[in-house]
Amino acid sequence: MTTLATRPATGRHVWRNADYSSRTDWVEHFSPAELAELETAAESVRKRGTMLEEATKDDFVLPLLSSRLAKAREELARGRGFVMLRGIPRERYSEDELGTLFWGLGTHLGIGVSQSLKGDRLGHVMDIGGDIDRYYTRGGELEFHMDPVDVVGLLCLRTAVSGGESRIVSSMAIFNVIARERPDLMGPLMEGFHYSRRQQDPHAVGAARYTAHRVPVFMDGAWGKECYFLPASIRGAAREGAPVSAAGQEAMAFMAEVAGRPELYLDMSFREGDIQFLNNRTILHARTDYVENPKAKRHLLRLWLMMPDWPERPTSMRPHDGADRAGGGIAKAG
Repeated sequence: MTTLATRPATGRHVWRNADYSSRTDWVEHFSPAELAELETAAESVRKRGTMLEEATKDDFVLPLLSSRLAKAREELARGRGFVMLRGIPRERYSEDELGTLFWGLGTHLGIGVSQSLKGDRLGHVMDIGGDIDRYYTRGGELEFHMDPVDVVGLLCLRTAVSGGESRIVSSMAIFNVIARERPDLMGPLMEGFHYSRRQQDPHAVGAARYTAHRVPVFMDGAWGKECYFLPASIRGAAREGAPVSAAGQEAMAFMAEVAGRPELYLDMSFREGDIQFLNNRTILHARTDYVENPKAKRHLLRLWLMMPDWPERPTSMRPHDGADRAGGGIAKAG
C-alpha cells in the first residue's frame, strides 16, 4: 500500500485539460467510403435477420474501417483512454439503423454485455426518472464515476436544447493529485468501499445486498494503476448496511473535488451522430446539467464492452461474478 501511494502514475493515460482542450486531433472523422462500408455491413445484417445482440465481428465486414478501429482500440487500451468518432449523418438513419451501425463498430472493439436485469446490450441514456443508483436513466448533472466494464460507448441520437456536455477526467491524474496533496486519504481509498448488489440480485437480503469485500478505488494492474469508483453504488451499499467511515466520506469528497478541477477535466460536446468510447479503468466521466425539450428528450445509445484480450482486473477490483459473455455484464433476471 505504501509503495502504491508513493509511486506516481505515469504514461499517456495521465493527462490534464491543457493536453487536449486546444487540439482536435483526438476526434476521428469517418470518410465517405468508410461510412458507405459501415452502412453496407449493417444493412447486410438487417437483411439476414440476424438478432442484433447476437451479431459478432464476423457479421460486420469492415476492411476500410478496420485500421481506424484498431487505432481506436490501442488508444483506449494503452493511450489516452478516450476516442471520439464523428461524421455519421444522424438524419439519414432511423434509431434502429443507428443502433445497428453502433453495434457493428462495437464488435470490432470488444464484446457487448448486458447492462441491466432486462438483459439489454444496447442501452438508452435518457431521463425517465429512473433508479437513483443507475446514472443512465436519470436527467440533469451527473457526478464523476466509471461504468463497471472495460469500455463504455455512447452514440448521440438527440442533443439537449443546451448543456449536457460529457465531462471526462483521467483518474490517474486524480491519483497523482491526491497522493501529492492528501496522502493521508490514500489509505481509505486503497482500502476501498462496499458496493450495492441490488442490480445483480434485487431479492438479496442482509449482507448479501452488498459486496462481501471492499473494492479499492486505486490499485496496480497489469498495465499500470487502475481505478474503480461508482459513488452511487457506494451510497446504495451504505443504505443497505455497509456504512462509509468518516475517513472514507472525506476521501470520496476530496476525490470528487479534484476530479471537478477545470485544469484536470475535459468537456466534450456531443453532436448528433457522434460516438464516444472511454476506458473505464483510467477515465472517470460526468455530465453537465442541461435544458431539454420535454417532447424530444436528450437521448444517447450506450454500449458496455468487455475486452477479452485485455488483462483481467486485479481480483479485488472485481466486485461481482461475471455472468455475461466475456464476463462483466449484469445477468438477465430469471
